[in-house]
Amino acid sequence: MDSLVTAPFVRTTRLTVAYRRYLTSANSPQFVAEVDEYYSASTLASLLRRSDVEMRRASALALGMLGDHRSIESLGQALSDPDRGVRLAADDSFRALLVRDAAPRHHQQLLQVMHLNDGAEYAAALAPTMILVDQSPRYSEAFHQLAICWQGLDDIPQAEAAFRGCLWHCRYHYLAWQGLARCRMLEHDYEAAISALRRCVGICPDVENARIQIRVLERRLRQTDA
Repeated sequence: MDSLVTAPFVRTTRLTVAYRRYLTSANSPQFVAEVDEYYSASTLASLLRRSDVEMRRASALALGMLGDHRSIESLGQALSDPDRGVRLAADDSFRALLVRDAAPRHHQQLLQVMHLNDGAEYAAALAPTMILVDQSPRYSEAFHQLAICWQGLDDIPQAEAAFRGCLWHCRYHYLAWQGLARCRMLEHDYEAAISALRRCVGICPDVENARIQIRVLERRLRQTDA
């Protein structure tokens, strides 16, 4: 009976100690090794939902390094955690897992596409992104990058379809909700844009520019109705 009572405390202490050491040293390999020895991704996900603030921060950080596809849902939920530190750690880990959520070769292809999109080379990025989506049809971030390509090329219907494809595979992809809102704005469907932006903010309350967009669109709608 004593072991049943003390075992959770020992596990909690190990994660907390590893986390505090990481904050001091920024030694990621050491943190990963210490956590991986005693915790599975499913245990970290459970701690992220139910523990105190420090443990939730530690779990969010660790899932970005040790988690897999199944961890994305838990991190997506943690994007709206009451504690800002948890939200920030969850956001970093969430985006890292979205990018890694494929076979290594597809991951490398995505990084190349992201580099092209970041440089506004949308025409150059389009063909390799379409190939990537075809080769890895469950890769939500590939759909997101495809949507960015289409939006950069001013093909709004294709961009909207790609954003929706991204959200079909990851409903917590708040940047895709924001991108979908931009498509709706360009089509002058302000109510649908506001709805998408509210989904974005509901998932990730720290997206302040989405809040600003909501206020602008609501004001525009009131002026239209007047």
